[in-house]
Amino acid sequence: MPFIQPLARKDLAHLEDTFQGTEGFLGFLPNDVLTMAHLPEATKAFMDFCLTLYGNATLPPDLLLMVGMMASAASGCRYCTAHNANKLSEEGINPEKIANIWMYESDPMFTSAERAALDLAVHAAQTPNLVRQAHYDALRLHYTDKENVEMLFVICQFGFWNRWNDSVGTVLEETPKTFSQNALPPEHWSLGKHGG
Repeated sequence: MPFIQPLARKDLAHLEDTFQGTEGFLGFLPNDVLTMAHLPEATKAFMDFCLTLYGNATLPPDLLLMVGMMASAASGCRYCTAHNANKLSEEGINPEKIANIWMYESDPMFTSAERAALDLAVHAAQTPNLVRQAHYDALRLHYTDKENVEMLFVICQFGFWNRWNDSVGTVLEETPKTFSQNALPPEHWSLGKHGG
C-alpha cells in the first residue's frame, strides 16, 4: 500500500490532456502521476518538462531509456527501473540485453558508447555524486556536448522520480511489473515496497 494514496483519474478531468500525453508515451497511466495530482499545476508542469526531451532528443530512445534504467537501478528505485526496462522491451530491445544491463562494463552486447553513457548514469545517480572528468573524457569519444546534456537531463529527471516513488511507495502497474518479474534477474531487481 502506498504511503500517499493516488487520486482517481475520473476525478481529475482538468488533467486529462496531461494524462493522455503520459499514457501515450508509456502505454498506461502510471500511479506516480496520480499521486502527484494532489498538486495539479505542478503535475502538468512537471509532466510537460519530462516529456519535452523525448520528442526532441538527438540520441535514440533506447539509449535514453537505458540511461534512465541504470540511474534508477543505481539509486535503488525498483519502480523506475521496471518502467524503463518495460519501455525498452516495447522499443524492441532484446530482453537478454535488458536483463544484462547490470553487467554493461563487460557484456559484449553493450558498445563502448553505451558503456560510457551507462557509466555516467551509475556515477551521477550516487549520493554524493561520483562523476569525474574521466567520465566526460570517455563520453566525448562518442557524443557531442548536446547529447551529453540529453543524458544528464534523463539522469536528473529520474533523480526526482526515484526519490518520489521510493518516498511514496508507489504501487507498480501490472505491465511493467509482469515484464520485470519475468525478465529481470532477481539478484538485481525485486518488487520490494512497490507491490501494493
